[in-house]
Amino acid sequence: MSFLNPLYLAGAALIAIPIVLHLLRRDVAPPVPFTAVSLLKKTTVDRSRRHRLRDLLLLAARVCALLLLAASFARPYLAGAPPTGSTTVVAVDRSSSMSAPGRADRARTLAREAIDATSSGDRVALIAFDDRADVLAAPGPAADARAALGDIQPGPGATRYAAVFDKAVELLANEEHGRLILVSDLQRTGFDASGAMLPEGIGLQVKDAGAPISNLSVSNATLDPGRRVATATIRNAGAASRDVDVTAVVADRPVPIKRITVPAGDAVDVTFDAPPEARSVTFSIDDPAGYGADNARYSVFEARGLPRVLLVTGGPASNAGFYLSRALQADGGEGPDFDVRSVTGTAFSAMPANEVRDHSVVAILSTHGLDRRAGESLRSLLSSGGGLLVAAAQDVDASVLSTLLQWEPAVAPRDARRPRVLAATDLRHPVFKPFDAMAANFGQVMFHRAWEIAAGDGWRVAARFTDGTPALIERETVQVAEATPGRVLVFASDLDRRWNDFPLHPTFVPFTQEAVRYLGARPPAVTSYLVNDVPAGTPAVPGFARVAGRTVAVNVDPRESSVDRLTAVEFQKQVTRTASGAQPRAQRLARETESHQNYWRYGLMLLLATLVVEAFVGSR
Repeated sequence: MSFLNPLYLAGAALIAIPIVLHLLRRDVAPPVPFTAVSLLKKTTVDRSRRHRLRDLLLLAARVCALLLLAASFARPYLAGAPPTGSTTVVAVDRSSSMSAPGRADRARTLAREAIDATSSGDRVALIAFDDRADVLAAPGPAADARAALGDIQPGPGATRYAAVFDKAVELLANEEHGRLILVSDLQRTGFDASGAMLPEGIGLQVKDAGAPISNLSVSNATLDPGRRVATATIRNAGAASRDVDVTAVVADRPVPIKRITVPAGDAVDVTFDAPPEARSVTFSIDDPAGYGADNARYSVFEARGLPRVLLVTGGPASNAGFYLSRALQADGGEGPDFDVRSVTGTAFSAMPANEVRDHSVVAILSTHGLDRRAGESLRSLLSSGGGLLVAAAQDVDASVLSTLLQWEPAVAPRDARRPRVLAATDLRHPVFKPFDAMAANFGQVMFHRAWEIAAGDGWRVAARFTDGTPALIERETVQVAEATPGRVLVFASDLDRRWNDFPLHPTFVPFTQEAVRYLGARPPAVTSYLVNDVPAGTPAVPGFARVAGRTVAVNVDPRESSVDRLTAVEFQKQVTRTASGAQPRAQRLARETESHQNYWRYGLMLLLATLVVEAFVGSR
């Protein structure tokens, strides 16, 4: 008998309590004068024996109850006999680099030899892996693993060794000694930034199924109907110059083949004519000596409809919105993420409500010129799921906003002029979540003037100044069920460098962009995925697919086209060994055994029966 929580057995020492009470508590009859006692001697002895027997039964019941209680909490279980033999996990690489001539056959041969070499009493498991690892044969007879070998075929996935190590650790979790035999072409790119870790208690044997090759790949594909061109990038990962024919299918129509020369270890761009109406293109090459999956690449063109942001300012003379406009139009490398336009309050009031709703977000930087029509347009925008950003400034009248937006109670801030610093108090909020560890940089911004807002009903504080006053508050409009809520963000200081030096700090651009995105200005939808990143329900194969009603391109990971390989010794050095997990595995095995036996339940039932007996005897 073993115990999962043996420390609870110390509670058995409580049996001393009823024993001590039994010894101390004696019923001593007081002497009573009586004339004739000869007839009472026998009766007295009989009654004394009955009382003594009752007391012993009560003592035994109470001691047993305490022992059963301590044993139940200790979670007893019967440890089974230790398993004979050990477990060997054979992992076979099925990534796209295994599609090179002869590699898949050699990998299956090496895996079969590894299975055949296991002892008769060993359990064998088979794993196929690329960027994920799948168990084809659970730990069991070697014949099951041998039969599943034929199901392993190279696919479009990328090599990721971390995935197979994690799966092997999972299969060997209850093993004191286990072994992993990895069969792969040992591609160097399989070790990503997160690395690969394996407990010291698991043996690792590496079998090299690869050989040096020369590989050509289509590493990039773009389509630009505006310029009427489609461009493919052909990369040569080999050590010698290669000539290759490049085929293109633009808008489902083949175009003339182009023959190019790609120098060793270099890449060459090749362009084709594309009509303005083209929305898809496929490039392909013929490289029988290299990997097959990277010989084609797909691209989809979708007009990049930028979310529209409208800034309401006090006019050209006020210079309001200058910094905010520049921040939202900042180019992150692929062009700006927002279409920004500025109008005066008077012009905004004159805009039709449907034109206002065409914008994702409206930013109020001045209330000059806003009238009843502006309030109707803003409420219509919010009711349709749009966003409203309000920045406190000398040109913004909070009472006007409260009236236009029908806020109850009205926002009535107090204009305070003293130094303070912004503190991102809730890093889980979508506006501040991207900053993470960099949120401390907000402390470098000095605010010398701000609104002191008492956030009333319907408002939530998203950030505060270091003096405790709200810096960013938000609310959502009341919406019909399942409709997108309209959001309002109020920033308690200005965004134009008059009340602070915020626009001069690096945090200004990402803060304003994240705030606008949170309010509803989402970036354009993704038009291209890697095979291992496709959304759920989308086939993980290269080509064109439908996602949320749109056509997207699915391609292999270009890193998988590398021919850089490791030796078996170099591979072993890349694996990070962690502390042996023998003890945790033993604990998990014990916990699993105990959970199936559940002897503690029987102990509690016996405890209840003992207490019933104790109550019955004590009441007599």
